[in-house]
Amino acid sequence: MSEKKTAANKAIQIERRRLLIDATMSAISEHGMSGLTLAKIAKEAGLSAGSVNFHFDSKESLLLETLNCVAKEFEHGIDLAIAQSEEDPAAKLLALMEASLDPSVTEPRKMAVWYAFSAEARSRKDYQRICGTQDQKILNLTHQFCREIIRKGEKDSQMNALAMANAVQGLVDEIWQEMLFAGDNYDRENSRYLYLSFLASVFPWCFAPPEQVGPRGTSLSTADKSLRIVVADESHIGEVAKLFDLYRQFYNEPTNLKLARRFIGNNVRQQRSTILLALDKEGGALGFAQLYPGWCSLAAAPLITLYDLYVDKEARQRGVARGLMAAAEKVAKKAKACRIDLETDTDNHQAQALYEKLGYERDTAFYKYSLTLGD
Repeated sequence: MSEKKTAANKAIQIERRRLLIDATMSAISEHGMSGLTLAKIAKEAGLSAGSVNFHFDSKESLLLETLNCVAKEFEHGIDLAIAQSEEDPAAKLLALMEASLDPSVTEPRKMAVWYAFSAEARSRKDYQRICGTQDQKILNLTHQFCREIIRKGEKDSQMNALAMANAVQGLVDEIWQEMLFAGDNYDRENSRYLYLSFLASVFPWCFAPPEQVGPRGTSLSTADKSLRIVVADESHIGEVAKLFDLYRQFYNEPTNLKLARRFIGNNVRQQRSTILLALDKEGGALGFAQLYPGWCSLAAAPLITLYDLYVDKEARQRGVARGLMAAAEKVAKKAKACRIDLETDTDNHQAQALYEKLGYERDTAFYKYSLTLGD
């Protein structure tokens, strides 16, 4: 019994420390370093001011642990992205850049924390050590990948790898600053187009120019009826099937319109799912979302799984995905669902940015397991 109680107390202490670190990030983002007090941190965490001193020796030890937490998370994200990328140096450089701009890392509070500590680093050796070590590691990796890319293109006599590494990191720093000031309104897809264009212009033997981001001023909206979201019925099976086939191809499945039409047709006729179809003014199909009903045992309530979301290439960046997500939320609320669950690829940063902007939270508490069954 005493061992169980000790383990429970330890778990509570760990959770309280995590709450205080999270609250410190929020407080720094809101008040800055100069206006930060233990009382504000405790209030943000929903704890008493005295409890802060119980879990941390001082305000400075809490600040240092907060900085360490942000730095370690950033470093882990970079290391994981590089480890999971292909062996090609261009793939590793791109993985490094995308990890540096990942929504979980560039969340406004964490960026505010990093810049706040960086500003204090000149007069604080402990801050300088953490921030400087992190920045130097990223620069060294960027330098290594640029050197290998330049060697691959036989451009050693024409290009300086260290200069290119500094240019790459300068671009990332510029994007970070824009994100910090723009907050949730920052256009992440446009920034991705920017850095992919830069890589294609300086390393054309490794990177292809990205597709042009959709023109501004052509957004579609249900408010002005330039966009309509309908629940698909039997009359829409053909249109949805075409989009569903493209969706499967996006995930590296071979094209199979016959399969797509059969699967979508069965889902519609048997009401196995709710399919939301996005249409333009002329009735042209732009994208779809497919929702499956389910149950949450712990909440003893319905839940909705948003399993498929796809927007035609020509209709992207015009508000279609956002319109489909809003319609999905209405369907879930009408069903009295306790939540909407969804999954996306770890490298689908555009989708991640949209979901997080709409209030979806990334699950960090549970692992997902799958068992593939034979015929």
